[in-house]
Amino acid sequence: MRSLIRLVLVVAILLGLPLLTVSLWSGPLEHWFEAWRQSPPPAGWLVAALVAVLAADILLPVPSGPVITLAGGQLGIALTAASAWVGLMLGGVAAFAVTKRWGPAVARRLAAPEELDNLRATAHEHDVWLLLVTRPLPILAEATVLLCGALDTRWSRLLWTLSVGNAAVATAFAVLGSQAEEHEWMATAIVLSVVVPLAGTWVVRHRLKRRAEVAG
Repeated sequence: MRSLIRLVLVVAILLGLPLLTVSLWSGPLEHWFEAWRQSPPPAGWLVAALVAVLAADILLPVPSGPVITLAGGQLGIALTAASAWVGLMLGGVAAFAVTKRWGPAVARRLAAPEELDNLRATAHEHDVWLLLVTRPLPILAEATVLLCGALDTRWSRLLWTLSVGNAAVATAFAVLGSQAEEHEWMATAIVLSVVVPLAGTWVVRHRLKRRAEVAG
């Protein structure tokens, strides 16, 4: 378990490096979100953009929480949740497929056979709860999917877990955005959609580190 936890954290750190670039653009992004809210694009275009942006989340440092929240204020709960679910599923499935195809070969080069067997056994025991717990968390969500692919998690386990987790995340942020737009506190909702997942990421990473220390 300790090795699995450390791998999740290492992959998360690597995925988080692009966020340094995004932080430099925080001002322009804030103005862009406000302009989007004041003059939203057509619903069809917005749905397509939402799906595409979330599907590319594994490649781009996309803040999925704020994006879904903002869309929820324009499209409503049902359409936003459905569109966001499709985008999140496409991104997760694509990332998993890539690492499931080439990840095991990379893992064999980086770990001894005995250690790799132990990692696979641990992943198969804990992959479901790791995938579910990290779904709303930036970076850790992507890191967990990539690691599960590299350690041969079964497609059936991956698909149903992502389906449930992504549905919960998409619906929660869609509701947040819809309520925020209705009561005119969208700016606060956008901040919450960033701060709460980041805080959750810190808590989970802290607990994982402690579990790794205890296991050691």
